[in-house]
Amino acid sequence: MIVLANGLSDPNYIFVGQVLVIPGVFSTPAPAPTTQAAVVVRRGDATEMRVTFTFDAASDADYTSMILDVLKANGIAGAFGMTGRWAEQNPDLLNRIVAEGHDLINHSYNHPSFTGLSTGKAPLSREERWEQLDHAESIVRQLSGAESKPYFRPPYGDYDQSVNEDVGARGYRYNLMWTVDSRGWAGLAAHEIVARCVSQAQPGAIYVFHVGSASEDGPALQQIIDGLRAGGYEIAALHELIGD
Repeated sequence: MIVLANGLSDPNYIFVGQVLVIPGVFSTPAPAPTTQAAVVVRRGDATEMRVTFTFDAASDADYTSMILDVLKANGIAGAFGMTGRWAEQNPDLLNRIVAEGHDLINHSYNHPSFTGLSTGKAPLSREERWEQLDHAESIVRQLSGAESKPYFRPPYGDYDQSVNEDVGARGYRYNLMWTVDSRGWAGLAAHEIVARCVSQAQPGAIYVFHVGSASEDGPALQQIIDGLRAGGYEIAALHELIGD
């Protein structure tokens, strides 16, 4: 069979390196790898009374130390969606965030809208989006040894399917949105933030806060924690609520 399959005139004359066909034996080529688009996550596991806290860091760092102090005092691991530029400007805080066990979320390098929706500009190209992700990731890794994968949060919350595909191609499995927005960034007073965050609690909720001076999220945080715990909620780490 081997003689016929290979057209050999003399089966005793086979040279080194010759490729032979073995009848009945074949291999199926492995399928080409496919890139999975990032999955949009607005809420975690809703089967248990657990929520998670995320903090966006893209402008100043005003309340960051206060927030970290409150989280540490309460034994809570949060997640910080930081830009690469913020990390560059606040390496000590970045390293404290990592050392105290908080998750990281890639929030781009300098916070452009990937789609242009909130800024009125043209959408970023795939290459520009990748540069934003890679630059931010590189800075965080160089400064702290940590990484933000698999979590991405789009600046301004702007995304479409092309954004999900582009960030997925760079290894980010989750496009992390939120269930409850404190709206501290919109100028709510601390007591209003507390009331909003406690009243909107639901199992699996992902909260989004901000660390900058424009938001009273930091001063409101302890009362939010107290209110949620009084309501029977556990405040879990991001990776515990949605996976890593």
